[in-house]
Amino acid sequence: MTVFDWKEFYNVGNHLKSYSKKEAYQRSAICRYYYSCFGPVKNYYEKSFRKTLSSKNAHIKLINALKKSPFFEEQKLGEKLAELRKNRNFTDYKTGKLSKKLVIDSKLDAEEIFQMLDELYKNPVRVMK
Repeated sequence: MTVFDWKEFYNVGNHLKSYSKKEAYQRSAICRYYYSCFGPVKNYYEKSFRKTLSSKNAHIKLINALKKSPFFEEQKLGEKLAELRKNRNFTDYKTGKLSKKLVIDSKLDAEEIFQMLDELYKNPVRVMK
């Protein structure tokens, strides 16, 4: 069985973003950017904190655990994921006009999260499983 590569959602987000300027595509791109990060951050959390994250309220539990970390790098990761989640929640639940800037910011947030994770794996602040 192959393991799903969550970062593929980033590519899907890019495809949606560039495929059509219609708002539904732009909103969907933001959602894909968020989930492209949620999966890898969750995997990082489970390896580094040595805890399995239950699915009930997993998103907020993950963000809060990272924000409360004694390590600045994990706090920053939690804050950045929270920003991206806020964007995703807006696109899923709000009917207000979607700005082009929100789509661009979400893409940049995802890229920054990937860089943060790469750095945490290269220079861990915790002992990994």
